[in-house]
Amino acid sequence: MPEKLTEAAVKALKYEGAPSIVRDAKVTGLMVAVNKTGKSYKIQRDLWQGQRGRKKLVKTVRHTLGGTEEMTLDDARSKATAMLDLIKRGIDPNAPPADPSADAGAWTVQRMYEEYGADMRTRDCVERSIIDMMDRLDRYLPKWCDLPVTDIKRSAAREEHRRITVNHGATTANKAMRDFRAAYNFALKVVDDPDALPGNPVEAVTFNKERASNKVLMPDDLAGWWKKICAITNPLRRDMHELGLLSGLRPGTLVGLRREWINLDAKAISIPRMKSGRSFDLPLSDRMLGVVRRAMAVGDVLFPGAPWLFPSRSTKTFEVIATQVWREKALPSETGHILRHTYRTVAQRAGIDKVNARLLLDHTVPGIDGVYIHERALFDTLLADQERMTAALAALIEPQIVVAGAT
Repeated sequence: MPEKLTEAAVKALKYEGAPSIVRDAKVTGLMVAVNKTGKSYKIQRDLWQGQRGRKKLVKTVRHTLGGTEEMTLDDARSKATAMLDLIKRGIDPNAPPADPSADAGAWTVQRMYEEYGADMRTRDCVERSIIDMMDRLDRYLPKWCDLPVTDIKRSAAREEHRRITVNHGATTANKAMRDFRAAYNFALKVVDDPDALPGNPVEAVTFNKERASNKVLMPDDLAGWWKKICAITNPLRRDMHELGLLSGLRPGTLVGLRREWINLDAKAISIPRMKSGRSFDLPLSDRMLGVVRRAMAVGDVLFPGAPWLFPSRSTKTFEVIATQVWREKALPSETGHILRHTYRTVAQRAGIDKVNARLLLDHTVPGIDGVYIHERALFDTLLADQERMTAALAALIEPQIVVAGAT
């Protein structure tokens, strides 16, 4: 009987003398396998292949996603959904790549993306990035999938970029072409016969200017911004935006924060896997601790038992879920990723050490410093800098309090 799995329930599973499986009630086909050596997430689904209306059952596919210590339940569900969708479309995730000896010059666009995705996994890139890349291929460049890579000309790349810009927006068009450019560059790197592949066709594309790329809330604007945030009627969304400013977290990470990651005594939120591909301990200043405690108290009243720091209710299913929308409808250009830019700007202005500022934002530290510096060993230093950052931001959003305190 499927169970509604939680992180706590998965951690509590024990080996009791014989292998066992526990199926997830939320994602049909996802299960936790428990044996002598440990616990792992797996998927299982029947593989049907053939023409529509004449499909035949080929086999039942079981595929291991990874150990329960390596990924969160949310990550497992996300990866399982993607893998199960492949099986639904007649693709066996366990099958070796078609024509493994074929040179990159003979690949189709679909094969090129799959090979590049496999290379990204080898480099331990975040699975979500790979899934999003494949989704953009299916959604915005479907006519290219079965074409040989060599059929994609520069004129075609320019035309598709224009088409996607008109139909789906400038940023989406740029992302689709960046995906293709990266996958094609990988093909150029591994091709046996350099003459088999011409230069990257995306070189001919003039990318759209993305207006928000360098956008930042100026320090002098933060007092007005704070008044607008305080006017938001939903207390959880007020706290979410405040923590977003004080932490500089990526919006997708911010809305997905789970209570089990929070350690108030240690003044940290331990996030198991970030976009950088590694875990991250976010230092919490005293004011940030207050925001977290307040959000937890409100959540206990509005969404008792919810595992997220910022839960909400789905408008479609009415179930309690992690908040999905990080931009405020009334303030779309003043909430979301722009707060991360603002945090970095204020860090520079406040004189925070550049390496520490990068570590506080979970940015990769470039050069040899990135090899030898371990942020966990610097936690106390980073916590002190987080207090400095909070003080600098508080002085900007509430200047009247600072002035009153100085008199």
